[in-house]
Amino acid sequence: MSKDQQDRLSYAILQHFQDLISSKAVNGEAAESMAVAVQCLTEALGVDLADPEHTTKLKVDQALQDLFDKSYPARPIPTKVVATKDEEAKANDLKDEGNELMKQNKYEEAIEKYTEAIEVVPVATYYCNRAAAYSKLTQHESAVKDANDALLLDPGYSKAYARMGFAHLNMNKLAEAEDAYSNALRLDPDNQSYKDNLDAVKEKINAGPNVMSQAPGSGMPPGMPGMPGMPGGFPNLGGMDFSQILNNPAFMNMAQQFMNDPNMQTAFTQMADQFMQGGGPGAGTGAPGAPGAEAMGALGPNGIPENLDLNAMMSNPALRSMAENFEAQNPEMMDQLRNQFR
Repeated sequence: MSKDQQDRLSYAILQHFQDLISSKAVNGEAAESMAVAVQCLTEALGVDLADPEHTTKLKVDQALQDLFDKSYPARPIPTKVVATKDEEAKANDLKDEGNELMKQNKYEEAIEKYTEAIEVVPVATYYCNRAAAYSKLTQHESAVKDANDALLLDPGYSKAYARMGFAHLNMNKLAEAEDAYSNALRLDPDNQSYKDNLDAVKEKINAGPNVMSQAPGSGMPPGMPGMPGMPGGFPNLGGMDFSQILNNPAFMNMAQQFMNDPNMQTAFTQMADQFMQGGGPGAGTGAPGAPGAEAMGALGPNGIPENLDLNAMMSNPALRSMAENFEAQNPEMMDQLRNQFR
């Protein structure tokens, strides 16, 4: 920015403060404090509203407030309305249509339906549902705005705080996520999912910023060599975004809990052994150069042995129990995982 542009901006800021004083938008001690601020800034910036030469050279055609309002129009604040039964029924039908589209992973179309429902009758649930759709599209800022609007309509809506926490978490705004989940739990203290998510966020905060440091470009933690297909040593599962999964504290908290379970340790030992052996009868350890290593078989397009019996692995009772328990407590996280595999 040139010196002339800086001075023009400084003049506009000083003029804005002076307009606030003149219009009595501020008064009393606030007006006195602002007048002092104008004097101090005049000296500091070398721009004087009372100088005719400065006025001729630096004054802009539009007030700073007008420029701001045009660039950032105010968002309508949702307010409760008294709706007719027909309006309520129409809005509810639109909401149901949005819910069906969500099940079909048609998130943009779902947003349109929720928006139509809001235009008929602004209801906290509709904003909250639209927030979920925005999160599915990774438009987390919009999700936060909708969660806030839901709370304006219903300050006791715990699910809106949970949606907000989920969005903040995905933007790695851990302090905001902690605050949102804390409020959700305050309103619904028996909700286990809120407890788990809040605990997971706190653990990630306490662990510090380096807890999930990743190898550049890999989306995975460093130091995991020995598996083909991806930088960092993990197979490329069809473009699956491991970084989003492994940076989710709820998932990592779940993984830690289950890996401490002896039954799960046994299950994963068997799974790892099967992976290295390729699931073939009489296979060896699978270690490079060891007898039986050839039993792993050819690698498929995803970097996984073609003869690996995934169906047998997922039939393991311990693994099935883990998945069922986690899905019951974290439905949004399970949706996220499923979408990664599509």
